[in-house]
Amino acid sequence: MGRDRTKLHEDLITICYYISDYGYGHATRSIAIIRTILERHQDAPIRLIVNCGKALPFLIDSLQSQMMSSIHQDHHIEFRSIFSDTGYVLHNDSIAADIQGLRQQYNLDMSLFEERVTQEQQFLENVQAQLVISDISPIPFVAAQRAGVESLGISNFTWYTAYQDMLDKSDLNQLREAYAQMDHFISLAGCAEPQWGRKCRIDTGFFCRQPDLQEVERIRTVLDPTGKRKIIFFGLGRSIQVDHWSTMELWDSEDCVFIVSSNMDIDHPNVLQIPDQYTESQNYVAAANLVITKPGWGTVCEAIELAKPLILLNRSHFYEDRHTIAAVPVDHPLYLMSWEEIQQLTFAAEDRIDELEHSPPSKVSSTDHHVSSSTLIEIADYIQNLLHHVKVV
Repeated sequence: MGRDRTKLHEDLITICYYISDYGYGHATRSIAIIRTILERHQDAPIRLIVNCGKALPFLIDSLQSQMMSSIHQDHHIEFRSIFSDTGYVLHNDSIAADIQGLRQQYNLDMSLFEERVTQEQQFLENVQAQLVISDISPIPFVAAQRAGVESLGISNFTWYTAYQDMLDKSDLNQLREAYAQMDHFISLAGCAEPQWGRKCRIDTGFFCRQPDLQEVERIRTVLDPTGKRKIIFFGLGRSIQVDHWSTMELWDSEDCVFIVSSNMDIDHPNVLQIPDQYTESQNYVAAANLVITKPGWGTVCEAIELAKPLILLNRSHFYEDRHTIAAVPVDHPLYLMSWEEIQQLTFAAEDRIDELEHSPPSKVSSTDHHVSSSTLIEIADYIQNLLHHVKVV
């Protein structure tokens, strides 16, 4: 993607950006960061190599249009499929963690850790990388250290802390040692991590991809042409697979229309699936009156930044979830529910949704994004400052 590799500018700065294989929240926030980097870094062209696994097609679809802009025509984006991390393992047809399954998969993946580090070290040396960014695979930090390349971690958590409630502490030593080798760390809202970042660490907040206001209005018109129904975004993430979505009583709620993710196979007149190839899901969140989701960082921060009341699935075994929930501003409408409660949830009475809404703005305006924009600019400027120091003259 981008310019022909044989015609790359001699001053091109090479960044290798690694994104977690687990879920799409890491990908959506990385897209927001990448877009901001490319918009703000105009003093020299960037060669950005995006490394990911399952979410790579989504990243390609999301970022291809970025390179069509004249603003970004000097930048060059490449995409590479790799393994990045184990992630969580869930029981079939459940939102609960499969601890035994995680142990087995984790042990298998860690047995290949050195082999994968060596592979990435060789890759970084071959492409002459000048900066490695990871959200939040541990492998690139070790590879970068061995290749003599500056590294930066960006996340609200690491797998080292995420697994502490699920695996024996002795099994996590290799992960801890890997994360300890990152040079810089940008912690996001809800972060409760050790002091990663051998050279520097900064703490930042929530942010999300910018909605397209015309597209938001189009979605609202399609879903609720009369303007009398409540639009509810219901998304538990593509990583959760449950077979009995269609039997939930929720879909029969009067005067409601529901937006669900593409992996939720529900045949109901009140339910609209986000098209599988649609990448800008923040537009659907912006169109909604209420968001029901798991405490994944991506959708939670979209709801917060776009002033949407939240009903969150309460998963006590997930370290990351607890801290993301704790980071939700105290004045933001929030209600926690168990999986059993969500399965029995209905909105038979319209005033129940009105109560949850607490009168948030009915329209999305540019002023809704001042915090998000400020955080993204802070992150992009930090990266730009790093590039000035690592650039090869």
